[in-house]
Amino acid sequence: MPDYFASDVHLRLDRPERAFRFARWVDRLEPEDTLTIVGDLCDFWLVARQLDAATTACAGLRALAAFRSRGGEIAFLPGNHDVWLGPYLQRTLDAHLLVEPVRIERYGLRILLVHGHHQGSRPVWKGWMESRAFLEAFRRAPGPVARVLDRLLERVNDRGRAASEHRHLAAFRQFADRQAGSADLVVFGHLHRTVDDTTTPPRMVVLGGWQRQSSYLRVDASDASLIVEADPASMPCESPG
Repeated sequence: MPDYFASDVHLRLDRPERAFRFARWVDRLEPEDTLTIVGDLCDFWLVARQLDAATTACAGLRALAAFRSRGGEIAFLPGNHDVWLGPYLQRTLDAHLLVEPVRIERYGLRILLVHGHHQGSRPVWKGWMESRAFLEAFRRAPGPVARVLDRLLERVNDRGRAASEHRHLAAFRQFADRQAGSADLVVFGHLHRTVDDTTTPPRMVVLGGWQRQSSYLRVDASDASLIVEADPASMPCESPG
């Protein structure tokens, strides 16, 4: 009965390749498996503007529902994009809602889960995007205005991606170092690149995003393995959210 961990799928109906990639992976999970989403299962665009249709229209959410119906367990740790999504996932998927930091033990391995957006390395204005006020304003924005804002955010993220990743990884490593003695493995989301840092204990894993590949952590009696599966039909990598 392996435990699986994934993050930053950023499901949204206008980016269906993510949902199909994620659904293909979820469909491979066995009924005895457990799946923990370490934040940003859904993009803020879906949460704000597509949620009513997503339950039936999103292949990724349908796959999660099918996994749950055949006996799989789902736990959800909110990220910065889907901080308000917990009640919806509890209702539609019977998901266990988690509050970070999450400390669990699996197969003798002490694991600490955090999404990573609270580690002090993001611009202050991005914190405002987690508020209900922003979500409501974005929901009410006319379509053309919302699309312009969405493209602007993507450009800003893309321009600052290298510097943002550098800041985040330094903050993540500092946070992980403070867990020495109480955790064997510290797992982050938030960044859209995969990292498996074993240079000093505890081991630090960044799960990575699903924009152009599948990446997840598998924990079982034999090992904890960060697995990356390339998608030959993928789009160029998008920037951290």
